[in-house]
Amino acid sequence: MEAENTWIVVWIALHIAAIAVAYGTRVAAGSCLESLTQVVFYAAMLMMGLAIWACQQVHAGAWGLSAVTLIAMVLTAVVDFRKLGEHRSMGQMY
Repeated sequence: MEAENTWIVVWIALHIAAIAVAYGTRVAAGSCLESLTQVVFYAAMLMMGLAIWACQQVHAGAWGLSAVTLIAMVLTAVVDFRKLGEHRSMGQMY
């Protein structure tokens, strides 16, 4: 495998791992692993930020995909998708 192909595979694996870690924060919420997964999540966010910066520095043009992954990570970690289908009255929302 050439060096360029290796970097592409590493770049893709980084993005997949970052999304998996973001999902892990939702799974580990309330467990004894919550603190650990949050630390790993913050490290993954830092790595995604560095990937965006590196892509902009070398004019690779792939920084937009890294930015979308970063946004997806934040949404995955923050939004509680289980409650989207529940119907509640306005009084119960606050």
